[in-house]
Parts: sequence; C-alpha cells; structure tokens
Amino acid sequence: MSEASDQQPSRLDRIEQILLLTTTALGDIARQQQVNTNAIAQVTARLDQLTLKVDNLTESVGSLNEDVVLLTDYLTQVIQNAETDRETFQAEIRRIWEYLLQRGGNGRAGE
Repeated sequence: MSEASDQQPSRLDRIEQILLLTTTALGDIARQQQVNTNAIAQVTARLDQLTLKVDNLTESVGSLNEDVVLLTDYLTQVIQNAETDRETFQAEIRRIWEYLLQRGGNGRAGE
C-alpha cells in the first residue's frame, strides 16, 4: 500500500498540473476571443464606412452619367445647328457669287 500511496500524490499532482494548464489555456483562449471580437467590430465599422462611400460614389457616377447624356445631347444639337448654319451660309455665298457673276466685272461698276 505504500507504493499505492506514493502514486496517489503523483496522480493528484498530474491532475492539478493538467487543471492548471487547462485553466491557463482557457484564459488565453478567452483573451484571444476578446481580441478577435474587437477586431471584428473594427472591421465591421470600417466596412460600414466603405459601404457608405461606395453608395456615394455610385450616386456620383449616376449623376455624371446623366451629365454626360445631357452634354452629348447638347453637343449633338450644336453640331446639327452648325451644319445647318454652314449649309445656309454656303447657299447665301453661292447666291451672292451668282449675283456677282451675272452683273459682270469685278463688282466695281463705277470704274
């Protein structure tokens, strides 16, 4: 029995050592879990900020697209007006040229 009683404290010591290691490990895990929870909260907050920025950028791009469409329409109208004006000016120049050709000479009638 003396051998058994010698082993008893040894077994008890091992159990206490395992309990101490388990408690330490659980404490480490709890601390790491808190660090992870804080990191997740920071990432979530940053993601919310980025989501707002993306929403704002999307709205800005939509507005720019509308502006581009309006500008394109305006420039198309300006080009059409310029083409119409050019045709009108060419017709007027042609009419003046034909008038001058019909009058004869260089247009200086008094000389």
